[in-house]
Amino acid sequence: MDYISLSIPPKFVIDFGDEISTSATLSVSCSGTWKVGLLKAENNIWFCDGLEYFFEYHTISAGHLLVFKYEGHSNFDVIIFDKTATEIQYPSCKNDISEELEDMVELDDSDMSRQDRQPSDTSSKGRERAIQAAKMSMPKSRSFMTVLQPYNIRFKYVYVPKGFANKHVAWNQFVNLQTSGEKQWRVRCYCHTSTSSAMRLGMGWAAFSSDNYLEEGDVCVFEVIKTSPAVLMKVSIFRAHDYAVN
Repeated sequence: MDYISLSIPPKFVIDFGDEISTSATLSVSCSGTWKVGLLKAENNIWFCDGLEYFFEYHTISAGHLLVFKYEGHSNFDVIIFDKTATEIQYPSCKNDISEELEDMVELDDSDMSRQDRQPSDTSSKGRERAIQAAKMSMPKSRSFMTVLQPYNIRFKYVYVPKGFANKHVAWNQFVNLQTSGEKQWRVRCYCHTSTSSAMRLGMGWAAFSSDNYLEEGDVCVFEVIKTSPAVLMKVSIFRAHDYAVN
């Protein structure tokens, strides 16, 4: 996925630049909140790390209009308009929400208590360090990276970049995920609507996420190891709370 940055207008920087931190929270109707990096240089500020996933999820391209309302403390409400100046239908508001819920795996009480005991420090510092570490170790081919957002945890799915999916994953195909051990998790990859080419890892992702204690802000790097007889992807996990330690 190509790196994307978006500059903040100079007048806003003059008025509020001093209170802006190194990351921002973007809130969008229905699709939850997203954390993206902020890069400061002299009198300029850009939205940067993580913005490409925000654009991918909402299918934003040249000609779309984004309206940002600043709520203070580096929090922005965002409204997205398409090329006809009509507000878009946000992904999680679409009718396919029922399919998302079908792909969720119910967690029993022991799973929930086990998750509650895990560290939850997803500070911006830890998140940014985790992103940088992931980028440094990410293979140059047959791989993609995702920074886990609230919807990944709540609705139990992860978007697969279109370019990666077109090369390595067939529609409605099951793939196997493997971390550093021998255990594998079988996860379904599917198009999230009948008219879209965007794909998701859905059914089976909840078990993978729970078993590996994934949290918002963690970074996952997916790398294709084998394509036959089934696609096998190695998943390297960079935990935000591990990188938050000074």
